[in-house]
Amino acid sequence: MSAVRGFFSGVFSFLLFDVLVLLGFVISLNLTILNPDFVTAELEKLDVYSAVIEQAKTRLPSQQFISTETVDELVSELTPWFEEQANTVIHAVYAYIEEDRELNVTISLEPVRTAVKEKVREAVINSLPPELQGASQSQIDAYMSQVYTGIDNVIPSSFVLDETVAGSQVMTQLEQVKQIVGYIDTAYKALIAAAVLLVLLIALAHWWQPKPITRSIGITFILVGVACILGPLLDYLIVQVLGQFIGTSGLTSGIQAKLSQLVADLTAPVRMYGIGFLVSGVGLIVISVLFRSKQVSPGVSRI
Repeated sequence: MSAVRGFFSGVFSFLLFDVLVLLGFVISLNLTILNPDFVTAELEKLDVYSAVIEQAKTRLPSQQFISTETVDELVSELTPWFEEQANTVIHAVYAYIEEDRELNVTISLEPVRTAVKEKVREAVINSLPPELQGASQSQIDAYMSQVYTGIDNVIPSSFVLDETVAGSQVMTQLEQVKQIVGYIDTAYKALIAAAVLLVLLIALAHWWQPKPITRSIGITFILVGVACILGPLLDYLIVQVLGQFIGTSGLTSGIQAKLSQLVADLTAPVRMYGIGFLVSGVGLIVISVLFRSKQVSPGVSRI
């Protein structure tokens, strides 16, 4: 009978090990890639916004009034605003994917218009073009009004992101991502339920005896902890894969140099998860030993 119990306990412990390891990686996904706060923090840490802005600057057409130094000043002033709006868009996309909200974001570009107009006005006043030499203030104002109108024609009043603007191809991809996220959420709940059930089955296999229960679950927890701690040691392989992807995407080498930190941040939750189970497993093993020490020794009579 004890052999049968041991067999079922081993089977349930093996299944519990698999379930808990999978649960660790699902939790890690929820805390990293599927967490918009994590994504925005990593984008800022990797200076992705700065890289995008620098690439955008190289594609700007030559300006009559704004020098390269002025463009740099303008970009420096607008970078915090750009990062804030990018975070808004990212959170809106995640809300659409994870919370099934409507994808509809409107961002006012009036701050950009205003900043550009101020820089242009400063440039014109500091260095009047030949046609304005000796012109009155009213003529200069009229000229600037025409320039402002041109700026308004180039920079729209707002940026709208909705299903129509995104296009059918992008929306199809987002729908696929939404399905995958739904599967992950279902797996998360199912794995928790399976883990609880398997713990109960292990207890039942040992007929609710504390010592073998704590020993079996403790050993399983230790193995889970070791697997989750050693699993992220594949960081080097992940860095190589991401490096190739970023290289083909045309992003700067500065971002590639920070990939190790990105991968470390991605795998940090599963490491902490593994450490937690390793400590818990050791604690359960200690408890199982204490149960043994409380047994009555031979020759000691009970009252």
